[in-house]
Amino acid sequence: MVSIGIIACEKMMDKICPGCLKCFKAVWEGAGMFTEYDPAELNITYITSCGGCPGFIVNKVGMMRGYGKFYERDVDVIHIGTCIQSVATIGRCPIDLEQVKKKLEEKFGKKVVIGTHPYPP
Repeated sequence: MVSIGIIACEKMMDKICPGCLKCFKAVWEGAGMFTEYDPAELNITYITSCGGCPGFIVNKVGMMRGYGKFYERDVDVIHIGTCIQSVATIGRCPIDLEQVKKKLEEKFGKKVVIGTHPYPP
C-alpha cells in the first residue's frame, strides 16, 4: 500500500474545486500523475491546503505529518495538486514549485510529485 498526501491551492479548494473530486478520480482510475501506482494499492491519507498565499506548504506538511504520527498514518509520497500548478503558471501565485519540492524532500525525506489529475479546469 502506498499512502499519499495531497496539497491543494487554498483559494481554489472548496471554493471552485468540486470537493477535490478530480484528484480522487485520478487516484481511483490511475490517471494523471498517479499512473505509476496500482490504484488498488493507493491510499489517500490526507488532502490539505497550501496554507494560503504566499504559501505555507512546508508548515502545513509538517502539521499533517504530526497528525499522521499521532494517528499512525504517515505518507510515502506527497503530491502538489494540479490546482497549485495551474495558479503558479497561469495565475498570480508566487510559488516556485521546484524550490518547494526540493524543500519538502529535504525536510521530510519523502518523494514529492508536482501534479495530481490530468483534467482541465
